Amino acid sequence: MFGTLRNKFQSVQEGISASIRGLSVAESSKPKKLTNIRNVNYNAGADVLHHFQMRWNELHELAEENAEKAQQADALIASIHDQLEYEWNNVTQLNNTLAAIPKINNDIQNLMDQIGTLQELFEEVETSLFQLQDLNETLDLQSRQLDHRFQLALYKEKKLSELDSTRAKLAGKHSEKVLQHELKQQQILKERQETFEEAFKKELEEYKTTGIIPKLGTFQKGPSLEEVDLDVADSSDLDEFLKS
Repeated sequence: MFGTLRNKFQSVQEGISASIRGLSVAESSKPKKLTNIRNVNYNAGADVLHHFQMRWNELHELAEENAEKAQQADALIASIHDQLEYEWNNVTQLNNTLAAIPKINNDIQNLMDQIGTLQELFEEVETSLFQLQDLNETLDLQSRQLDHRFQLALYKEKKLSELDSTRAKLAGKHSEKVLQHELKQQQILKERQETFEEAFKKELEEYKTTGIIPKLGTFQKGPSLEEVDLDVADSSDLDEFLKS
């Protein structure tokens, strides 16, 4: 708007300047008269023209000043418009945000409900983890018990094997000692039997010679009749004794 007004002032000024220049050229082209017939002041028009030209210059300066101020006002108005538009956008965004508050509250409530559900799930998972830990400890204990039982069974089997081996060794030693004892007893019995046979032969010879049965001396306690083993192969002396 101010730019259009300024252009109009400039066009009017240019028109007036052109008219003045045309008038000056027309006056200069007329032949000068040497005498002033009517006693006319020719400089009066120039003073009027100068007066209006000075006024026009003042108007032109004022118009330029007004145009500059109009530009400043236009820039200020544009700045104010931008600021107002920015504030309006902020207010619109604030209104939209305020309008979205109920939805945000609903979303927050839904999130709180989900958090509560997750908390319950976490508690269930924690309880399950504790139960799993107890189960793992129980299984570990049972595994150690089975391992100990297996080790005990192996140890028992080893000791039984050692016991059987020891029994076999002891049985062998016992059998050997029993055999040695029996051999020793048989040797003792054999020696006693030989002693009794010699004594019997002496008594038999003495009886044949004297006809008197000699008295038996005191002997140490010997084996019983069941333990005496007579030599049946050489029984001629016994037969002669029984026949006499």
